[in-house]
This record gives sequence, structure tokens and C-alpha cells, in this order.
Amino acid sequence: MISVVDFVRFSLSFIRLATFLAVAPLFNMRNIPLMGKMGFAALVALAAMPPLDASWNVESIGVLALLAIHEVVIGFILAFVVILVFAIVNFAGHYVDTPIGFGMASIFDPAIGGQVPVFSQFYYIFAVLIFLAVDAHLWLIQAVQHSFQVIPFGNWIQIEPSFTLLMELVKQMFLIGIQIALPITATILLTDIGLGIVIRAVPQINVFVLGFPIKIMVGLVVILFGLPSFVYIASQLFAVDGLLFRYVQSLLALGGS
Repeated sequence: MISVVDFVRFSLSFIRLATFLAVAPLFNMRNIPLMGKMGFAALVALAAMPPLDASWNVESIGVLALLAIHEVVIGFILAFVVILVFAIVNFAGHYVDTPIGFGMASIFDPAIGGQVPVFSQFYYIFAVLIFLAVDAHLWLIQAVQHSFQVIPFGNWIQIEPSFTLLMELVKQMFLIGIQIALPITATILLTDIGLGIVIRAVPQINVFVLGFPIKIMVGLVVILFGLPSFVYIASQLFAVDGLLFRYVQSLLALGGS
């Protein structure tokens, strides 16, 4: 027979996992059935079932509400780390679109239900494929399951070190994003300089008619030849010893306070 404590343990575990799956990239895609997400979260929560401190009065509505809010916050913070890492490729895509001339172009992504820039979506799809190829989704679920041991019910992570850690990850987001997009933007800059020299030498040439196709062609060629380096950088983001899991582990190390 299931006791009240067991039901509370399962429910709190489910709330943390469901919050993570509802917010984290890839897991939050609209084309994944909601019942599938809930069933998977319930299955993992049933497998985890961490202990609950006997000092918590599970018969109090206020205590249960506090514990539920705690699990929502922890699940969101863990998912926020994943959001920031995936934001690296989105930022790189945005940074590439503008100089090529695709800044005003966008495509509809049914997974998120909105418009996204062309190369931002292109890089995101590549990143998702690499994410799945290196089994990062499995390691990530294991890390969330491990979080129940280092951040038990009702125990908060250290706020100031966690904020510093997240700000450092934001800095890495800009640095790595620029590192991905810099070859394309630098090439387009050199192309603009070359077009400027040609226009000065031959003023009869219409720069708007000539410039846009040339920049698009040059940009696509550089992106094509830069794909191996992008694959390498993305694999370093999602590998077992990569950026994502280093920050997830560092965040979990701050738990239990």
C-alpha cells in the first residue's frame, strides 16, 4: 500500500523532472506529445524516489506548496543551463544572418511555434543532431536524476556562487558564439571591402544589384567549409566532459545548502 510520504516523494520528483522537460531545449519541442513527456517524467521520478526528510510535515498544505515551489525552481535552474548552452548556436546563427543579408529572412519552426532566422535554425538543427549523437540527452537525464542526491527536497543551492556560475556561462555563450560566427563575418567584411574598391574603380556598377548575390554566395561557401569546425565546437559543448556537463556538475556541486 502506498503511503502519503511515498506519494509526496513521487510527486515532488515528478515536479522537478516535468519542469526540466518543459523548459529545456529539445525536450520542450511541441512535436513531442505532452503525454509522452509526462509519462517519461513519471517513469524517471518513480525510478528516483529520493528520501524525504522526516522533519517536513507532509500533512501541511503550506509545507507541500513550499516543497513544490522548490522543485519548480530547481528544475528551471537546471534547464536554464541547457538553454544557455543551446543559445550559443542560436547567437552564432543570428550573428551570421545579418552580414550575409538574411537578417530580415526567417522561417517558421513548428517545434517552437514561431519565426526563427535561417542560419540560427540551421545551426540549431546541427547542434541537436550532435547532441543526440554523443548521447548527451541520456547523460543529462542522469544528471537531473543525480540532482536529487545532491539537492534533496527543501535544500537550496548557494545563490551567490550559482549566480556567478551562470554569468560565467553567459560570457562563454558570447565568446563561443562569436568564435563560431567570426570566420563568416570576417569573410563578408573582406568581401564588402573588395566591393567598395570595385565600386570606386567602376562607379557605373550598381552595388545593390551586385553586392547581395556575391555576399550570399561567399557566405554560403564559407559556412559549408566551416561545418567541420562547427561540428567540433558543438561536440565540445555536449560531450561528457564538455561545457554543458561541466557547468551542470558545478551547479550540482553547489547544492545541499
